[in-house]
Amino acid sequence: MFKKKSKPIDLNSDNKKLYLANMSHEIRTPMNAIVGLAEILLKRAKDPEEREYLLSMETATKNLLTTINNILDYENMLNDDISLNIEVFDVTRLINEVVSIAKINLGDKDVHLLVDVDPSLPKKLVGDGARIKQVLVQLLSNSAKFTQKGHIILTVKNEGVRDNCKVFFSIEDTGNGISKDALERIFLPFEQENATTVRKAGGLGIGLTIAKSIVEMMGGTIVPKSKEGEGTTFSFTLSLPVDDETEVGSIDNKEGCYVGLFLPDKAEEAVVRSLLTRLSIPHICLSNMGEVFVENDKKKITHIFLEHEKYVQVKDIKEIRDLSIKFVDFIESVKQATNDDEAVFVKKPIWYKDIAPILNGDPIAGYNPKAQFKETIQAIGARALIVDDNDINLKVTQGLLKPYGLTIDTAGSAEEAIRLINRTRYDIVYMDHMMPGMDGVEATKVIRSYDDPYYKSLPIIALSANAIDGVEELFKEAGMNDFIPKPVDVAVLEESIRKWVSSDKLSTGMVEVRETQKDGASYDKFKKIDVSVGLSYTNGNAEMYRSIVKDFALSIQEKKDLINKLATSEDVGRFTIEVHALKSSAKTLGALWLSDTALELERLGHKREMDSIKEKLPSLNAEIDAVMEDLKPFAKEEEVHVDRIDVDKPMVRECLRKLFYAADDYDYDKAKKIIFDLGIYQFDGKMEEAYKKLGDLIEDIDYEGTKKSAVWMMANI
Repeated sequence: MFKKKSKPIDLNSDNKKLYLANMSHEIRTPMNAIVGLAEILLKRAKDPEEREYLLSMETATKNLLTTINNILDYENMLNDDISLNIEVFDVTRLINEVVSIAKINLGDKDVHLLVDVDPSLPKKLVGDGARIKQVLVQLLSNSAKFTQKGHIILTVKNEGVRDNCKVFFSIEDTGNGISKDALERIFLPFEQENATTVRKAGGLGIGLTIAKSIVEMMGGTIVPKSKEGEGTTFSFTLSLPVDDETEVGSIDNKEGCYVGLFLPDKAEEAVVRSLLTRLSIPHICLSNMGEVFVENDKKKITHIFLEHEKYVQVKDIKEIRDLSIKFVDFIESVKQATNDDEAVFVKKPIWYKDIAPILNGDPIAGYNPKAQFKETIQAIGARALIVDDNDINLKVTQGLLKPYGLTIDTAGSAEEAIRLINRTRYDIVYMDHMMPGMDGVEATKVIRSYDDPYYKSLPIIALSANAIDGVEELFKEAGMNDFIPKPVDVAVLEESIRKWVSSDKLSTGMVEVRETQKDGASYDKFKKIDVSVGLSYTNGNAEMYRSIVKDFALSIQEKKDLINKLATSEDVGRFTIEVHALKSSAKTLGALWLSDTALELERLGHKREMDSIKEKLPSLNAEIDAVMEDLKPFAKEEEVHVDRIDVDKPMVRECLRKLFYAADDYDYDKAKKIIFDLGIYQFDGKMEEAYKKLGDLIEDIDYEGTKKSAVWMMANI
């Protein structure tokens, strides 16, 4: 007999969007883990064949992530559901992000990425910066696929300011080119030159379709030009309102500059000449270094722009040194930079972002291993509150804010934050979103509900790793003023101070510039921890990262025991909170495998699947043990003998009050620390017995008993 066909499931638009979003998240998580693993293994692999396999794995995974993004956008495009998020965006930051991604896509190809950006562009424009970045990344990625040698040029020109700025974008390559027939179909979905091209270059063939749709939504048109065998150019123009018409690149003393160019690559020389011309900087092209002496007699040369190989050849020639000319060495890697008082080093590609500060005499322009300070804002006198249930996240955000001079308080829960805000006047609050108990959104609603104008106007900035669509709207509806994604970017953090702290508390000052370093001797044997990921969370601050490593090493065994104890007692609520915290702190450390395993258990905890939790728990324990093996050198507490001191009653009462609230918030880590800190006091008789009992109560996770004991001690101190 024939079976009757079942009716297809009718997914409405909302259900389909939710399904695609969940599918995307479930695929991205393991894909990001694979990329991380490939990068770790590449650092250790020495066999050429092994490295080739790992590079292929890494590239394939990144291409898959791009494909997932394109599938989601294409589905939205078919449903007329691609939306624009119109807001102010920083031009330099956008271009910098695009260039960084383009360099990664090119990898080790023998292709020069050149950036020809007009320094007269307005500093800030209004539009969907994320979508513009998406289009540029797609077009540059397309060029990278089909260009095996030569160059790719990203051009961004200013074609008019005033109220609206017409911005011309162009991506030109010296790749395969496109036949005339194929050029007519290039924007149709699933169209590529031929089957061989698809196999070699990859992709679904929908990237250009999506890019065209986005540009047209913004009022522009992508124009393709190509000649088979010679290369391709895609260009488009957008009219964008101006928010800040300050030019992105300007020179204070143009008359004092005269630049000699010693750049053998003619395409690169042309781009640099174009930049200097737009900056109105006089310059001359040199065919050899001997011409420097001739030209210098006519007009004083202030700077020489040259390739690294040329710099190496001439940097020690005394006669050139005696001319007191500043070398500007264009390098491929910061490893090529050396300590040279008469040189600055600029990583390619070359554009106004580095060149304008150098010509302005900025002492920290370019990459200089000896540079230690930079000029930035200071907010001395302003007070900030950081709210996060994760101690490591608190330490990182506090460390990133510290150079700006703010007085900083921290809170380990939303409830504690509300108490602090009720008794202290803050200038800015950084509020974590996902916290146990009351979350950041709920806390903000409580704060905004108070009548005092202070509570209505207090700047509250959301901190969240949750980047799904609609989350910013959720924050705004709750009364939050702004949103900073995790991991926290120090430039975005600095911008939040400029934007939200009262201008009368801001001034200019110097902050230390810390270069990224790894303390190689300490971390070289790590097998489960990616130090580069951890350092990225601390803005390259090796000292801060080392402190996080030490904290994690000293606390992880206790955290492991607690998690297992909660699983045994089937306290699924508390278990979920603890693995959630472990997930975040492990990721900040760079222990990505451990973070992903904790994430799986967190999801099971939310579903209250206790049997599955117990099945998965051995995997978590194994990952913790592997990380602990890496951290053995850091897990030794320095033995310090502390003489116990006489009881300071007001101080002890304050500590006991904080202990009560920590227990009330189910904050095990904070309660444990407060009890440890109380150990410096020499209690007498029953008070000493009560103090010792506190330690046992918190170890048994008896929060009610801890609160009662704290109250008794406060009453009898």
